[in-house]
Amino acid sequence: MIDGMVLWRRQQPAEPPWPGLSPETPLPAVDYFRLGAVRLLQPEEVLASRLPDGVAEVAAYCNTLAWVGSEYFGRLGRDFGSLGVLITVGIKPNRRTKLWCEVVDGEIPDDVWDVFVGLLRGAGDKIRPEVTAAVALTLECLLGAGPSITFPVTPAAWEQAISLNTRGLGVPDELFEIVFAD
Repeated sequence: MIDGMVLWRRQQPAEPPWPGLSPETPLPAVDYFRLGAVRLLQPEEVLASRLPDGVAEVAAYCNTLAWVGSEYFGRLGRDFGSLGVLITVGIKPNRRTKLWCEVVDGEIPDDVWDVFVGLLRGAGDKIRPEVTAAVALTLECLLGAGPSITFPVTPAAWEQAISLNTRGLGVPDELFEIVFAD
């Protein structure tokens, strides 16, 4: 745990999460996209009270997002250099989610990026975690060797909301009133 955040590192490759695909589905020979780390942005005791089924659903959802990136970039077969992709997920009750996605230390063409973000938003519909109150997490994903700089702690939209607010905002509860309003 770092500054109240729990770090979870994936130890095994994700299995394909939806019907029609199986672990036997050939994956690209080159690992273009992989999950580096997952940061849970709340203390463990808060998460425990907000995740009625524990962290299993969160882990499955993170694996699904990472698998989508691996499949998409693997099938493109293009080298975009060494960079990072920051995927921040907000989850509210009734399985409502919002994604904030950013490239870290590099560039991906808009036509490639827009398709990728669209695929992420549609992924994992059936396995989105159920929560009793707001939960936030960040996936640090790597293309090539990954970025040469440190991943940001939060996405730019969150930083902007925080900088415009004169009072402290709790993550995610007060912050979501601004960046993930109903």
